[in-house]
Amino acid sequence: MTDNNEEYYIELEYDDIFNNWYEIEGVRKIKELSRQLRTFFNYKNEVIRYRFGTTLSFAEKDINTTFYTQKQEIESLTREFMTLLSKIKKNGQSLEQGIQSLFYNNCRTPLNRLSEIAEKLSMLLHYFSEESLHRHSKFLKFIVKLAQNIFLVKKCLNAQFSEFYKELEINYSSLERELERLLENTPRVKIKISKNNLRID
Repeated sequence: MTDNNEEYYIELEYDDIFNNWYEIEGVRKIKELSRQLRTFFNYKNEVIRYRFGTTLSFAEKDINTTFYTQKQEIESLTREFMTLLSKIKKNGQSLEQGIQSLFYNNCRTPLNRLSEIAEKLSMLLHYFSEESLHRHSKFLKFIVKLAQNIFLVKKCLNAQFSEFYKELEINYSSLERELERLLENTPRVKIKISKNNLRID
């Protein structure tokens, strides 16, 4: 009888630990998905600001050192990310087929590295979403295109949340097309207006 009681309490303790872990993981995942939604809406906002903003140039001194450091990091990680994707998409197969093939063949190293880079890039995406990228239209376009690829990968790596990531991928694709049209209609030469030209005689 004593043994049964001990087993019962051990099972209860195990259930409590599991439920606590599940709750912590659930909260963490909700925060992550919420952050990714907020990031998308920030970029959407930047495209709107670009659409309705002025064409006046901005001073380079307005950009801080952290911005350039993070920009170098995202460009470096993107090169590694794209190189890894091109290796996965070998023999004419799609990225999704390539990732499935890695899963079936239990090739954990490239999958883990791909997941790690995608997470780092996601954090950098969030950082740049809170910067004034409407004043850096080419970099904004680069970021939006990169986001599509990141969420395509996340869709393949996270079956449980694949629909969520698929929607984000579609939304970033739509945002890229919108930005592309805006860039096509923007004059290549932006006029600088000096203070002297604004003087009223």
